Amino acid sequence: MQELKAEKPIESPAGTDPVLRLLERLSEEGFTTEQGPEWWDEYGEVIYRRDEHLPLTKGETVFIFTRIPELNERILRQTSESVVQTYRAKSATQMALSVLQSTTVYHCLVCTNDEPHNEPLSEYITRSGGATFIPVVIVPGINEVVYPNLEDKVGVVRPRVEYLQYLLGERREPVNMHKTTVQALWISLAIVALLLVAVIFSFVT
Repeated sequence: MQELKAEKPIESPAGTDPVLRLLERLSEEGFTTEQGPEWWDEYGEVIYRRDEHLPLTKGETVFIFTRIPELNERILRQTSESVVQTYRAKSATQMALSVLQSTTVYHCLVCTNDEPHNEPLSEYITRSGGATFIPVVIVPGINEVVYPNLEDKVGVVRPRVEYLQYLLGERREPVNMHKTTVQALWISLAIVALLLVAVIFSFVT
């Protein structure tokens, strides 16, 4: 069961088009794009980015908007695989820090038809090489946004979907989507420190 958005949230002043609402909020949240508005109108694709600064590493949050005439499982699978390959860690340093999952990629598939969608998006969420890929379906004609199901999502995925809901005005309180990532980092460092102490103690005794 997917989470649907079927009407304009009261606190959203940007109109009933969820794409325009989201683009406006991204600008307010510090996201930038190298393409102008004409890219979306003419080519049906635009990319917004924001650098993320985390302890010991840097990350990036990316929103990719792609206009499509129809949506099916094949398109979801292919876009998931291609986007993950583009944004996963490449260098040795990036691979070493990939456990932090510091790169988040939201792929917003904007359907031009007015048909409601209920695709099982959770199975297309991918975590690979430090990148977390989250598909989102948007149907501006009927003001619908389909998110991955959050019922069984924990760790780094849930706060990232909740952050998207916050951007769209469905959550009033700000969401720190990197909170669990940072917590995992400190826990990992604490475990490493304990192991080092144990090793040193074993040599001393």
